[in-house]
Amino acid sequence: MKILGNIANQLSILRIFLVVPLYFLVKDYHIFGSSILLILIVLSDVLDGYFARKLNSQGLFGKVLDHGVDKVVSIFISFMLYRYFGLPSWAFYFFVGRDLLILLFGAGILFGFKVAFGSLWIGKVAGGFYFAMAFAYLLNFSEVANVLMIISVALFLVVLLVYTVKFFPTLKESIMRKEES
Repeated sequence: MKILGNIANQLSILRIFLVVPLYFLVKDYHIFGSSILLILIVLSDVLDGYFARKLNSQGLFGKVLDHGVDKVVSIFISFMLYRYFGLPSWAFYFFVGRDLLILLFGAGILFGFKVAFGSLWIGKVAGGFYFAMAFAYLLNFSEVANVLMIISVALFLVVLLVYTVKFFPTLKESIMRKEES
């Protein structure tokens, strides 16, 4: 229970529960409440990483939990933007497909090879643009939202390339070690 007991993991779990009221506020077009909850979601994501580093409580479980929760939250936000605010279907499928792929890949790596990859600054920048896009859609700044959507897609494609180049050797080494044992 100590794993779930650290503040970083509790903030990650809180983020999942914040999505439920966010959905109902977005569905009813309560822009102020939706904006506040979205800010809390982003803040909880920033703070969980801060506390994990500050309290030296970074671990495999926490990394996987944080990234997994991020992806689930992003899927819900993409759905809400698509359903209620006009996120184009191709962007919806791109964001959801990307997040599902990362969830499945992350689960396979965690349970198969006991390896978790940390965040890179380019991924944080891409996520920042994604959440800026979400705010722009919420606030009905559709032209700004569309520009931020294109930037987010482009950055997420760059992130995919960077992560593949950076982490493939580590994954390959882990696979080799597993085959040897």
